[in-house]
Amino acid sequence: MDESNYDEFGNYIGPELATSSEEESEVEHDVEEAGSDHSEDEGPGPMAMELRVEAPQTQIVLHEDKQYYPDAEDVFGPGVEALVQEEDTQPLTEPIVAPITERKFQVDESAQLPDTMYTKEFLVDLLGHPNMVRNIALGGHLHHGKTALLDVLVAATHSWPEWDAATPIATPTTKMRQPNERAFGYTDVHRLERQRGIGLKSMPMSLVAQNTKGKSYALNIMDTPGHANFIDEVTAALRLADGVVVVVDAVEGVMSGTERVIRAAVREGLGITLVINKVDRLILELKLPPEDAYIKLKHTVEEVNNTIATCPHTDASMRVSPELGNVCFASASFGWCFSLESFAARYVDTWQMPVAPKELARR
Repeated sequence: MDESNYDEFGNYIGPELATSSEEESEVEHDVEEAGSDHSEDEGPGPMAMELRVEAPQTQIVLHEDKQYYPDAEDVFGPGVEALVQEEDTQPLTEPIVAPITERKFQVDESAQLPDTMYTKEFLVDLLGHPNMVRNIALGGHLHHGKTALLDVLVAATHSWPEWDAATPIATPTTKMRQPNERAFGYTDVHRLERQRGIGLKSMPMSLVAQNTKGKSYALNIMDTPGHANFIDEVTAALRLADGVVVVVDAVEGVMSGTERVIRAAVREGLGITLVINKVDRLILELKLPPEDAYIKLKHTVEEVNNTIATCPHTDASMRVSPELGNVCFASASFGWCFSLESFAARYVDTWQMPVAPKELARR
């Protein structure tokens, strides 16, 4: 760089420089001369194409001439017919995504009421005597067998051919995969309940059952959901009940849902009857010997009593124990349920023992 062309402040004071347009013209002139020289020496050839300088593409392309997406022929092939509907034939009153038109969410039974082992008039007569009516709420944790326990009562008092023909299933997970869903969940009348395999609403049902002495009572049983999100259904059912049947899984024991039901029952001052369900799991799944199974069942009863003892406003009369008659052992999947007294009565009748069932139950 010549310093004489700049002053002390760095400003250019030298001769006039060529403009950019003049430089471009000189470059084009040099390229043309070089091209002419090569054409004269070597003639036209592949190297001549490399020396050609193309001008930038500045022409205007219309919107309809542009191709943003490939054509149907490019995508599907040359022999495919593509139909393009340009006009919107769907009216404005019809939504683009049609909603589900199914407005009935309850599973309808047939027009004829199910056949029962008793007459409907007998049930109505019992309901007319308050001292012969028992309002019961079934409560417990999720999938502990509340609905299945009610199915056992329904099968014992109703004509239910699907339930009689169904094969006993040991675990609830395999029972949900049964193809004949009419054999399980008699009170699951909501379509979502049958699809998801859980109870969503409290479902009442009235039937006639007998005690160990053969006396008939009208039972208004409310099957409550076990999910924590539907605890309000359980609370509403307990306000209508005279007592609560707490269903506990023999393997899982007392869970969070079980504790909520027990606390709500103690708060309402209701009598508690404990049903230890799924006793078959101790035999078929855990394969426990009789002594270990007895310890497991005893531990479940103690867990329930400890939960009752931790509730406020409780007393010793709310304690549950097999000798008090408020603890039952059941396997709803195999269709049996008994207390100590009922088992002793069946044992005495089977073996013709000269002893009273109560005396045998105390042993």
